[in-house]
Amino acid sequence: MVAARRPPRRWTLAVLLLAFLALAAVGSVSRFYTDLLWFREIDKTSLFWGMLRTKAFIGLLAGLGTAAIVGVNLWMVERLAPRYGLTVVARPQVERARAVLSPYLRPLRIGIAAFLGLVVGLQASGLWQTFLLWRNRVPFGQRDALFNRDVGFYVFELPFQRAVFGWLFTTLVLTTLLVAAGHYILGGIRPQAETNRIAAQAQSHLCVLLGLIVALKAWGYWLDKYQLLFSSRGVVAGASYTDVKAQLPALEVLFWVALICAAMFFWGARRGGLMVPLISIVLLAGVSLIMGGIVPAVFQRFRVEPQELARERPYIEKNLAATRASFNLEQVQTKPFAASDNLTTKALRANRPTIDNIRLWDPEVLRPGVRNLQAIAQYYNFTDVDVDRYPIENNTRQVMISVREVDPNGLAESARTWQNLHLAYTHGYGMVAVQVNTAAQGGQPDFIVQGFDTKNTAIPVDQPRVYFGEPPPNAPEFVVPNSAQGEYDAPSLSGETNKLFNYDGDGGVQLSDIGRRLAFAIRFRDINLLISDNIKNDSRLMFNRDVRERVEKAAPFLQWDGDPYAVVVGGKIMYIRDGYTTSSNYPYAQRIDLGDAARRNELGSRGVEGIGNYVRNSVKAVVDAYTGKVTLYAFDEQDPILAAWRKAFPNLFAPQAAIPGNLRPHLRYPEDLFSIQTWIYASYHIGNPDDFYSKEDFWALPDDRAGEIRRQEDTGGLAAATSVKARPYYLLTKLPGGKAPEFVLVMPFTPNGKENMVSYLAAEADPAEYGKLTLFSLDRSRTILGPTQVNARILATPEVSSSLTLLNQQGSRVILSNLLVVPVDESLLYVQPIFVQGSAPNSFPLLQRVAVFYNNKVGFADGLTEAIAEVVSGQQQLPSPGDGGGEQPPPTPTPGGNQSVQSLLQRANQEYEAAQKALAAGDLAEYQRRIDSMGQLVQQALSTQGDGGSGPTTTSRP
Repeated sequence: MVAARRPPRRWTLAVLLLAFLALAAVGSVSRFYTDLLWFREIDKTSLFWGMLRTKAFIGLLAGLGTAAIVGVNLWMVERLAPRYGLTVVARPQVERARAVLSPYLRPLRIGIAAFLGLVVGLQASGLWQTFLLWRNRVPFGQRDALFNRDVGFYVFELPFQRAVFGWLFTTLVLTTLLVAAGHYILGGIRPQAETNRIAAQAQSHLCVLLGLIVALKAWGYWLDKYQLLFSSRGVVAGASYTDVKAQLPALEVLFWVALICAAMFFWGARRGGLMVPLISIVLLAGVSLIMGGIVPAVFQRFRVEPQELARERPYIEKNLAATRASFNLEQVQTKPFAASDNLTTKALRANRPTIDNIRLWDPEVLRPGVRNLQAIAQYYNFTDVDVDRYPIENNTRQVMISVREVDPNGLAESARTWQNLHLAYTHGYGMVAVQVNTAAQGGQPDFIVQGFDTKNTAIPVDQPRVYFGEPPPNAPEFVVPNSAQGEYDAPSLSGETNKLFNYDGDGGVQLSDIGRRLAFAIRFRDINLLISDNIKNDSRLMFNRDVRERVEKAAPFLQWDGDPYAVVVGGKIMYIRDGYTTSSNYPYAQRIDLGDAARRNELGSRGVEGIGNYVRNSVKAVVDAYTGKVTLYAFDEQDPILAAWRKAFPNLFAPQAAIPGNLRPHLRYPEDLFSIQTWIYASYHIGNPDDFYSKEDFWALPDDRAGEIRRQEDTGGLAAATSVKARPYYLLTKLPGGKAPEFVLVMPFTPNGKENMVSYLAAEADPAEYGKLTLFSLDRSRTILGPTQVNARILATPEVSSSLTLLNQQGSRVILSNLLVVPVDESLLYVQPIFVQGSAPNSFPLLQRVAVFYNNKVGFADGLTEAIAEVVSGQQQLPSPGDGGGEQPPPTPTPGGNQSVQSLLQRANQEYEAAQKALAAGDLAEYQRRIDSMGQLVQQALSTQGDGGSGPTTTSRP
């Protein structure tokens, strides 16, 4: 019996390859279709099709152009090949290759051209943003100081021209290499031959291609002239003295030399012979080396460096002006600020709103407490805490907001079924708000909005359900609301069955037919989307639910602030994220790493990044937490880059005038933008080029020494375990000379290399003066301590050091919050909140003490007002805040020594562990009772350690 013949191996490989390509095609089609459905959901299909058309147009244009150039030249190689069968000695391998390839020259030529065209086309399609900005360019209305061209030429046109230059140059170089290889294989180039090593037709062909490359290089030299405005050769960015006096003339000479050399190559192609092309190559290389390299280097060393300031002064002036303009620092107003030491209780009373809004809680410190106290159910979580202002009892108050997000990963392992993860636990619920300047009993956050009653609160919410927000890590990639399953809503705290909810909004993609379900099943590789009976025709699949990802896809050509923040507007929870237009092509402006300047230290932060020298907060993006609707508002309508994008996508942005009136009071001056501006302004506050060159008055950003404190082995003193450059912080305060409290973003400055404070920059965020930058210049005739120095003074105070040493025992951690510098009247108050976190599982930081530094005195007390009273003249304690949220008075101290203190702390730790068990069991009443008892014990321990109130906790420092 004859065995069945096995199919050839090549057919097996072909079938496997076709199967792989089919699967890849199906995956690509499903992603394309589901992406289209998503853009329809957010009503941004014009962006989807616009990007697709642009990418296809550029890819086809560049790909077909490359394919045509390569294909035509390879065809010419075949046509110009010598028509004789001469075999040259020592070329047997080449001759064998020629014999093998000769029958397949046409398909091989087409294959090579098609492959290179495909690769180049795909690469070129990534330049769609550069193309659209060039096509929709608008003038800046500002001209550069060297060539007198509009800035728009450098931002819009020059990058596109360089992209075209790069494409042509790459294509011609590849073509020349392929042509040379083709002539070699087909006999046009024969290095082993004794005579006529390069056939005349091959030589002409190569000379034409090399001439085109050199002519293109001439265009490159011409473009390089404009690149001088970004030169880093001089003291600052931009064309320096050497660039203008030596490099620029050299580039102009090289431009003409390259054109002459290109003509010589064309002459060589016509006349034959290698002498003329060789002369042109030597000429171009020699002039490039001498004029473009040696002469500028010698010029810099012997003409500029001996008298650098005199030579570079006008160019430093141009850089100063351009950098201030590009980072929007031209309108900074400077005002003197006395930072006096005569603050009185009367002045404090007059500035009561400022005192009531001094923020003691840092978002990173507050988040664990909010999560432990307000998550309530195991499937809720809090991923972020935001600072904002709201009217509370007819007063504008700074509060901290955190949204309750759904987190089904908190469920027991057995409960993490597909149905629960994707159909049942679909949304978060409500938000909490915390008073910024006080703490509840025991040092817990003082909630003004808590629990699940969202309507009868200080900040009412009519629609508390959160389908789109800032989900925790590893959250499900998609959810399907409005299924037959029903969705778990706010938990029942009375032991009753949890309420179920069915989504009735228009967010997500409706799974109206089997085709959509199939497409999503392929995209997410989840067959349950196709076979589950719980999914109905009116069910809606939600993906891209993270507001950060949502707005990034809605405007992929913008950069975005790293911190979207939640607001409550009109009874709805919404998220706002600031969008930026950036560029690295503003002439004469200093280029910086925007990510370093933004100083975001959080792991996985998604803020501004890349090299740039121009930034504007051009867009405010608003996302509805219930429907996922994305609205992009053109906030800076004067920005030319945004104007170009609005021309490219006319329906993408709503005008600034369309921002709702109840949303405007919640807009903030962006943190990343202000961080970048302060990074630049630390040097570019100097307007005189001589002073800038000397760097004598350069400033620095203070260190932020927040975090856990530890005892230093070398000195024995207490200090923060980590130190990073400080970021700006929000205050609701009455600025010096102001008439009413304003919501501002502030940052102090210190001299470069020193730690005392010299100035204080504030950016206003309220609608009336939004974006106004004011620099408060401090008195240079006396030393005003900076944040780092004040932090060291506080920790070195004996009363503070001994108390923190005590609190840092038995596994507890003492955590310093951000040290805030707060202007009050004509003085500066330094406020350092101090937290303690236990070692038990699920413990969170509790506010235990507040240190206030003023006039070389340290106040150290249980609450803010008491600490302020200890350092302000009169020693009179301020009354508690009028809103009833004041600090609780400390319990009556009990006498005793260190042994008594240890006993009290042990009992407090026992109460804390019991409280955590009560919280896990859902017994909130018992939990609160235990926490209150713990707080009283900790207060007693502190009072006992201080010898039962033997004197005020103020320590004067000379």
